[in-house]
Amino acid sequence: MDRNDRIVIMAGIIILIIALIGILYHEKTYESIAPSEEKNAYRIEWTEYSDEIVSQGYVGRDGWSGNYTIDEGEDAVISDIEFKIEWKDDLNFHGFILPWNWSDEIEASISVPEFSFSNSKSGYEEISMEAKGDTPEPKLVKAKNESEAFKSISIKSGAVNCKVSLSITPKPRFFDKGNDFTIHISYHYYKPEIKQVS
Repeated sequence: MDRNDRIVIMAGIIILIIALIGILYHEKTYESIAPSEEKNAYRIEWTEYSDEIVSQGYVGRDGWSGNYTIDEGEDAVISDIEFKIEWKDDLNFHGFILPWNWSDEIEASISVPEFSFSNSKSGYEEISMEAKGDTPEPKLVKAKNESEAFKSISIKSGAVNCKVSLSITPKPRFFDKGNDFTIHISYHYYKPEIKQVS
């Protein structure tokens, strides 16, 4: 084998090595730029609903307390909650014999920990309070499917606990021991509707 033959063989080997390197590099580049899984656009909208809890009880000199849970499912967002406590004095001597007010006065303390709400009010015959939560807004999200789009909702509130405590100052003290009352808890909540738009 002369010198020229060796040079040809060596050149062929070098070309073969370069070709193999090129093939391997091309495969790795193809893998790295392979398209990712396509995502669709989903629109999340919210439908508003409302409901009411009505409860009756009796508050005496030892006071009264109750807990109410609002639960519309883990995907619901509880927004505004309105409390109204009503009662009619069963022994009302106001203006009957003496001119001053003999009406029972009730004090209500209400807290909703999930809303960071706590307040107290006193009054005659009716007390009203309102606790405000979040109101969700529509939005567009990119997701592989509806289930993934649902997971992107970050404003879920789930169950909400309402704690109500009442105390009464009955008048006249020696005759009046307490009063019946009715509590109304009206609330608004939202549930999501997910629609694919593209």
